[in-house]
Amino acid sequence: MKIDQSFDLFKTLISSETIDDPYPVYKMLREESPVYYMESPTGFLSESLWVLTRYDDISKVLISKKFGRGNRFGKVKVNSKFYDKMNSLTKMRQHWVNFLDPPDHTRIRGFINKCMTPGMVLNMRVRMESIADHLIAKFSNGRAEIISEFSYPFATLTIAEFLGTPESDRDILDKWASQLVKTLDVVTNQFTQEDLAVIYKAADEMKSYIGEIVDSKMSEPGDDFISRMLSISEGDDKPDREEIIATLVLLIMDAHEAPKNLISNGLFALLKNPEQHEMLLKDMTKMDNAVEEMMRYDSPAQFTGRRTHEDEIIRGFEIKKGVQIICMLGAGNRDPERYENPDMFDIERKNIMPLSFGGGIHFCAGAGMAKVEGQAALNRLLSAFPNISLLDKEYHYHNYLHSRGLDSLEVKL
Repeated sequence: MKIDQSFDLFKTLISSETIDDPYPVYKMLREESPVYYMESPTGFLSESLWVLTRYDDISKVLISKKFGRGNRFGKVKVNSKFYDKMNSLTKMRQHWVNFLDPPDHTRIRGFINKCMTPGMVLNMRVRMESIADHLIAKFSNGRAEIISEFSYPFATLTIAEFLGTPESDRDILDKWASQLVKTLDVVTNQFTQEDLAVIYKAADEMKSYIGEIVDSKMSEPGDDFISRMLSISEGDDKPDREEIIATLVLLIMDAHEAPKNLISNGLFALLKNPEQHEMLLKDMTKMDNAVEEMMRYDSPAQFTGRRTHEDEIIRGFEIKKGVQIICMLGAGNRDPERYENPDMFDIERKNIMPLSFGGGIHFCAGAGMAKVEGQAALNRLLSAFPNISLLDKEYHYHNYLHSRGLDSLEVKL
């Protein structure tokens, strides 16, 4: 496919008319130009990049040490005179583990892993089920709007308890997180000066708020993630205050969006496929596999980026060192070279290994938590309301490509 044709197809992909169902466009990209180069036209992309849409190519890039996440501008030292002149968002991004390469990534991710072990996450499951039951008990009139009444408050209450932030502040945290998470969608969002003013203000306020929480935990630690981050060390090394604050902001952003969208997108897929819904109700032990299929079928994250550390060849194309690569996770998850009947939702599908949470050293630190949240929330919801069904109306997704989630999900109970 010619570059200009690929570019037109990519513009189609990110148009508001395509957000509701990008998968037909993904199919065209996979078939016609699975690896293509997009030269940056003025005002659309910040730099030229390569776009990948095949499962095997994406998986190779995600796990290979030849590709990283670090930005091309380097890292400004905290004690540098330039650091104080940076805005809060830029300061925090410097410490966000998903933008770091080793050895900085290894160091920060090591601290996170020690504070978020699989055992700690599994120990939260009983509490997650209790939170789900609490929210379900509030449903009335035989109907519910799942996102505002269930998946969003479920995600916010769960992360508030896990991190150790006050439940009473969940709305303001979600507001800030919703504004900052848009900055991860730089491929599709072109920010106006007004947009940037709102984003920078949210970053200032969230950084200040989290800083106060961190300071309070220093004097009165508890049994929570923040307290563990403050006490963790590797020999003489430990994360400093700026690193802890930035890490918490990133976790809150991810913990609001990914579980909320996993639960809502997954339930939507299940209810649009009544035979799959009935199959799950007959055997709820299929829930774990069903959640894996939900992530594959309609991933809460649709793409991720990498940068080449050295020249590399993918499907015969030479990709030079230092170039940005966009891995279209949603396209890879529907690749017929990897999955039979990829556009079919099948909770009994075998060997599901969705790309939804990335891979390699940058595999999402909160992936295990998000999966357990999805399993616990949907288990309790379907157990309470086995006859749950969609209202007869049109449903639409919010207008960003990176974070994929419905605007609303109205159901009959």
